[in-house]
Amino acid sequence: MGNEGLILLNGYALVILIVLSIVFFSKKRLHQIEDNTYGQLLIVSVITILFGLLLGIIIDSDFYLKNILIVVFNKIYLIGLILSVSIFAFYTYCISKFKNVKFKMINKIYQISFLVNTLLVLVLPLSVVTENNEILTVGPSMYYTYGVFSIIYLILVILVILDFKRIKNKKYIPIILLIFEGIMMVVIQVFKPELNYIINPSTVITCLIMYFTIENPDVQITAELYKNKKLIEKSNQDTSNFLFRMTQDIKKPVKDIIAVSEKIQDYTDFEELKKGVKYINNTADELDYLINDALDVSNMTTKRLKIFDSRYNPVNIFKEISYRFEKRIEKNVKFNFSISSVIPSYLYGDSIKLKQAINSILENALKHTDHGEIDLDVNGIIKYGICRLIITITDTGKGMSIEEVNNILSLNSDALSEIDLRNRDGELLNLKEVKKLVSLLGGNLMVKSEEKVGTAVSIVLEQKIVESKETEISKRLESYEQTLYRNKKVMVVDDDAKELAQITAFLESHDAEVSGSLFGRDVIEKISNNVKFDLILLDDETNTYSALDALKELKKNKKFNIPVVVMIDDNKEFIKLHYLQDGFADCIMKSKLESEINRIMKRF
Repeated sequence: MGNEGLILLNGYALVILIVLSIVFFSKKRLHQIEDNTYGQLLIVSVITILFGLLLGIIIDSDFYLKNILIVVFNKIYLIGLILSVSIFAFYTYCISKFKNVKFKMINKIYQISFLVNTLLVLVLPLSVVTENNEILTVGPSMYYTYGVFSIIYLILVILVILDFKRIKNKKYIPIILLIFEGIMMVVIQVFKPELNYIINPSTVITCLIMYFTIENPDVQITAELYKNKKLIEKSNQDTSNFLFRMTQDIKKPVKDIIAVSEKIQDYTDFEELKKGVKYINNTADELDYLINDALDVSNMTTKRLKIFDSRYNPVNIFKEISYRFEKRIEKNVKFNFSISSVIPSYLYGDSIKLKQAINSILENALKHTDHGEIDLDVNGIIKYGICRLIITITDTGKGMSIEEVNNILSLNSDALSEIDLRNRDGELLNLKEVKKLVSLLGGNLMVKSEEKVGTAVSIVLEQKIVESKETEISKRLESYEQTLYRNKKVMVVDDDAKELAQITAFLESHDAEVSGSLFGRDVIEKISNNVKFDLILLDDETNTYSALDALKELKKNKKFNIPVVVMIDDNKEFIKLHYLQDGFADCIMKSKLESEINRIMKRF
């Protein structure tokens, strides 16, 4: 190939790369490592091929200071070669299984090596010689380039070999192609050194193929955000309906307690007074169940959760129960079934025992309901990879007395043993046996009933969530959001809602992404579930967890290295030093919240 052919080849390669660069950089893309690395590769390749083209033109001309320009342009070209293969090697590391192994150190080595190699290529001498009417450049600068090129190339090949099991990944296609191109270039360099300017144009093919192997997150994000938006809207609607129903459930017992307590004041008969107190106690228990067992999310934790290996689809389970029960309903009884969209696709648990419990309650409801309605309502609360199922079955049957309800809820010695229950899989149980069964599953059962009005039986059961496609989408969206905005993520715990809102506002003024909570346990659960934060602010004393208790729990994780700042009142300023000795990164005085947060955000 003559010099004209090499000029033409570099020209074509330059045009392709410029078009590819325009297409790539014209789209708003995420700041992912792969995208950034590929962008660097395009810029370096364009500059390198441009100088390769200029070299070809100068060599064929009688330009003034021709030899000096050949040396300068050639050195820039050689720097481009080193940087190109360095970027390819770094890209290979980023897509390999080693991408999270000492990333900061590898990235620093990558940057320092480029600076050192650039300096040495510029400093080392390079001469222009003519052999067989061919102008060549020789000297230590070129030999050093080829040596470094070979070493980096070898590192790239070693990375591919070590990650051979993932070689089928489409992202490895351009890397494999580059390796074969490298072998071809070595052969050309040995037998035709004057064709060294063909090296970089050949990588254009690799760059072109690589473009189609890099994911296009902008398209994916649009689709996934739309889907996620619909899921959130449906979930919010179901949550609002659920909270409304729960609010109504709480209001009625409160009104009943007020009404009965007013009547009790006029009672003179001891038995009537006793009945009134018993009614108040039972109604208070009902409220306690609703508030603590159903609605209190502060006590949701994986530590107390019974983990089962059996995976099941709760939606299918409840639909199956509903379908079978509906076929047995009498004409004068209407059956209603509803299930919230917040219920995950898959849970871990004992679906057989759960079906047995629900079927038994439904059968009991049907047995005592001659007319009216039977409702099966399934709701859920999601937190920390746990779904708290709240299953409520209500009927308009004959109901039960307070004594009967108390007998069901008391787990005395005449209840079936665990072994007996396991031997009765699939059999219908009475409500007392169902109470025992639900307890064995790690849940709670509540019965409220009124004679001639009806009965409501509620099961609250926590189940571990099996990660689904929606879970993966949420994680990817969170990852994309971080790459788009790169705001500092701060966790704040303060049981004073007004103070929490104030702190959140101050932090958001610093463009921080704030996650606030009223419960000290929340920060521990989030960290244990690998939620990432740059800074944690803890109120010294909360109703459920002190800052020191939370810090001690966090420090049990050896990988935990997030700065934790404690917020204290002025009357505790004298023990500020003790807090720092206990392991807190800093202390904030609550009386100077705004200025203190400004100081903290500058420091961390």
